[in-house]
Amino acid sequence: MIEYEHDTANQFCVCKSDKLLTEVYIEKEIGGYRFFKIRYAKGNVPQSLAGRYTSVKAAQKDLEHYLRKQPVSKTKLVRERADQREKERNAAKSKSKGS
Repeated sequence: MIEYEHDTANQFCVCKSDKLLTEVYIEKEIGGYRFFKIRYAKGNVPQSLAGRYTSVKAAQKDLEHYLRKQPVSKTKLVRERADQREKERNAAKSKSKGS
């Protein structure tokens, strides 16, 4: 699932996905041109997304197509597992203190 936050005045879009840990930005290219580009908050943009787009909608469509094929990122899986283990540890500590 992808959530979009649009800023139509600045022609900017923030995309959040359940498959990625970082945010993805769709923004106007520097230099005043009418093209848009995709940028990750952290890391490099995959080669298949590193192009120029004529509209935000075209970039969103390409991003959705890319993410549909990709598995959940390894960093996101590791972070989720660590959070789950931490919750289990805290639950075990609170049960032992309560008895």
